[in-house]
Amino acid sequence: MTDRWVRYRLTAELLSDAHLGSGAGGVGVDALVARDRHGWPVIWASHIEGVLRDAARRLHGDAAAQRFFGRAGGDYERADQQRAIFTSLYAKGSPTSRIWRSTARKAFYNRAPKEDTLRAAEFVPKGTEFEAEVELPESELPVLERLVREVDALGSGRATGAGRIRLSLVRCDAPNRAVGSPKERLLLLLKNRDPLCITATATPDNLIPSLAFVPGRALLGAIAAWLISAGERETASLLTSGRIAVSNVLPLPQEPARIESVEVLPAPLTLQSEKPTSAVGEVPWWAQPVAPPRRIDTWSTEEELKRPEDDLFVFREDMNSPWIAYRPARRIRLRNGRPDLRQAEPSLFAIEQIVEKTPFLAELRGSLEDMKQLAEKLSPVLQGQRWLRVGRGGAPVEVVRVAWCKDPAIPKVQDKARLVLTSDLLVRDEYLRWRTDLDTEALRTLFDSDVQFEKSLQDSTMVHGFNGTSRLWRMPAAAIRRGSVFEISGPGVAKLAERAAKGEWLGERTHEGFGRFRIDAVLPGVTDTIQTPREPQPVPDSEEEAVAATTKQWFDQHQALAKPGSAAERKPSLSQWFDLVAELERRDPNALTTRLHPTTAGAKTWAHPDARAILEQLQALEPAQRVSHARYFVRWLRLKLRTAREKEGR
Repeated sequence: MTDRWVRYRLTAELLSDAHLGSGAGGVGVDALVARDRHGWPVIWASHIEGVLRDAARRLHGDAAAQRFFGRAGGDYERADQQRAIFTSLYAKGSPTSRIWRSTARKAFYNRAPKEDTLRAAEFVPKGTEFEAEVELPESELPVLERLVREVDALGSGRATGAGRIRLSLVRCDAPNRAVGSPKERLLLLLKNRDPLCITATATPDNLIPSLAFVPGRALLGAIAAWLISAGERETASLLTSGRIAVSNVLPLPQEPARIESVEVLPAPLTLQSEKPTSAVGEVPWWAQPVAPPRRIDTWSTEEELKRPEDDLFVFREDMNSPWIAYRPARRIRLRNGRPDLRQAEPSLFAIEQIVEKTPFLAELRGSLEDMKQLAEKLSPVLQGQRWLRVGRGGAPVEVVRVAWCKDPAIPKVQDKARLVLTSDLLVRDEYLRWRTDLDTEALRTLFDSDVQFEKSLQDSTMVHGFNGTSRLWRMPAAAIRRGSVFEISGPGVAKLAERAAKGEWLGERTHEGFGRFRIDAVLPGVTDTIQTPREPQPVPDSEEEAVAATTKQWFDQHQALAKPGSAAERKPSLSQWFDLVAELERRDPNALTTRLHPTTAGAKTWAHPDARAILEQLQALEPAQRVSHARYFVRWLRLKLRTAREKEGR
């Protein structure tokens, strides 16, 4: 794979309406289109790769298709790796969508629809443009160009004329930023170009959960695999042998201005929040007014509090910025697949993924000589010209920014401080068993310093992994969970602070990101503004509860919309209300205007005084609130109509 790699922009223009599939439905719509983190339509890379693979099979046979697109379950050899790396096709802008309805007729000579076959699906309108990028060796470009000319439709319903598309390839210039002068510490700002799944268990079923971060061993394997594929096995051995250590790749809430001053770590276990208070009455607890959540230090209070979840992180851009607690956005995506190639019907399973374009921060450490060698051989990746493939399915991850730094300043701590594990800790006892907690003797043996154990809040977790060379899961290990907090004292505290600044970590497999810690006088993540008690403000536990109560009042005032009327008193049908909700969800600016000022005969039903009153109520709201209010009003209306039909049937 020493061939010159190039990057091309793949552009798709819809020549007819297309349903791109998502496995999700909404109010009145059975199948919604796939959407990205911004709510815009997207054609996932797995779909475009599958259609191109089928075209390769038709043109060149199975062997050629496996050579170009890779082969699942094969040995980690050159012929089994995918030659072209695709990102998903993301829409240019936020186009409005259309609702298609279809049904089966009762008989060949009877066009009356079967009620149980009525189906509504969301379609992206023709004329919508999508863009993706593809990275491949220049020698494979003719193959891709031929396959692109072969594909003329995407999505479902291709046999009936839906999803006709025009694909085109245009050369695009990859970034070529300066790498800088290597030092012993390298910071990387990474960004996943597509949703990323880091499998959190070794035995996934039809629901595959994902970690909220990228473990250091996953990034180490991705870099080593890239170097091996480029013929640089000697440089890859610097990582696999432990001479260069890779930290966990932690998500950020935003792209920082300077990555050198950024601090990010899993939320310490002592950074806990208040539990919801119990309530007595007819209203359930989740609808009761509660105080705004606040994060406080467990050791400074005797309240009963809730521990932070494993996907909570704390972040600050510099020493003068307040700490921010946040969670990276994750989504569930439904897929079809065949675990066994001989399986006739595909199986449905769900994958949890970190959304695309999430920024991450990673750190690499090593000797100056080793870091120089790594920077030279990995320069295409550091310059942004090549992507790494990380996680399940190999999502493309790009290096956005690099910074060579010196070791951080040693924090000034007193004889008493707090040690926070910023990654899982792997340590064994005298019988070579994995420890799941640390006591005083274990701490002294582990730290090899004169420290006294005061108190702690710790937990354990299981560590899983995957060996890409053998294509087998690694043996699980028990670890002391990241975020565990220890209060220590003694003259050895200063030595531990010095070790943390120099990158001398604790326990085993430290080059894979394990055993990292920090020493602080004050718990990270607790600022003065968060610790300051505040008066409870009566707010609903969920905004949807307030929306439901408001729309219930609207419905009570305009119940005539759910009652049968005369032929002269025309009211909007339930399907027309569904169309209104769908257009508001698609952010159609004319959704309310065309109904308040109808120009067609079918839209005259919106002139009903009660329907017009609801439209005016929606128009008075902020645009971001109209969707939820319309959706809940239609739920009240639909419930009333269903109840009335059931009474008529009895």
